[in-house]
Amino acid sequence: MATTRSAVRAAVVAAAVTPALMLAAPSATASPVVGAGAAGEVSVSVPAGENWSCIGFDSAFGIRAGAFGVGVGKIGGFAKGNVTVFCLGTTAPFFLVATVSVR
Repeated sequence: MATTRSAVRAAVVAAAVTPALMLAAPSATASPVVGAGAAGEVSVSVPAGENWSCIGFDSAFGIRAGAFGVGVGKIGGFAKGNVTVFCLGTTAPFFLVATVSVR
C-alpha cells in the first residue's frame, strides 16, 4: 500500500512540474528550506526576493497548501507521519519536492 501511495504522489508531482518547467525563466540563487514545525505542521523558509507556493500530501492523503513570500511560513493540519511537500517558485530552480516527518 505504501508503494502505491508513493507512486501516486510521484505521478501527481510529475504532472504538476512539467508545465512549470516549460513556462519558467531561470534567475534564482536558492530554494526554500522545508522542515517539520509544531505538531501537524510543515515550515517553509523562503529566501530573500522569492515567492513559493507549496502543496503537502500527508500519509492519510490529506492535502494542504500555502503561498509564501520571504520568511518562514507554515502549512498545518497534517496527520502524524510523513508529508510529501511539492513547491513551485517564481524563479529557478522553480520546483522543490521534499518529504518531512510530522509529529
